[in-house]
Amino acid sequence: MAKEVKKFPRLLSPEERESVLSFLEKRFGLSPFLFEEYEMLKGASNFWLYPKNAPWGKLKDLNPETVGLLFLREVSHYLKPTSAFLQRFGRWATKNIVEITREQFNLLKERKKIEEIALPIEPGYVILKHEGWILGCGLYISNKLFAYIEEKILKSD
Repeated sequence: MAKEVKKFPRLLSPEERESVLSFLEKRFGLSPFLFEEYEMLKGASNFWLYPKNAPWGKLKDLNPETVGLLFLREVSHYLKPTSAFLQRFGRWATKNIVEITREQFNLLKERKKIEEIALPIEPGYVILKHEGWILGCGLYISNKLFAYIEEKILKSD
């Protein structure tokens, strides 16, 4: 059986890039300045960061599985940041950061969500932190906090 060839990601247009940068700034307070040294690429529903000084055009001939850091996914017309992206860039975020307690971390490990939690933030994707460490992405909606972080992090103490 022949291996399926995936379409190589394309560079975002200036308008698309501005839209992504605006989202990151409005939602997380991440300055567009942080991304000046990166190209932004898009596949079907995934977005990657790739260093501007790296020869990404030469990769097209190699047919790679992935290019750069997967940093956003389109999920139901919303942009969801990846946990890997938040762990690398979240230290510069100023908004929608949820510092969870040990008890809340244990609830997320057990159930992957916390019900009936009132937070002073707007509904949407959030940065989950515990004891100062960025765990990854969460979703706060209808007074519920859902964890979208890697299993290996949830299994840790």
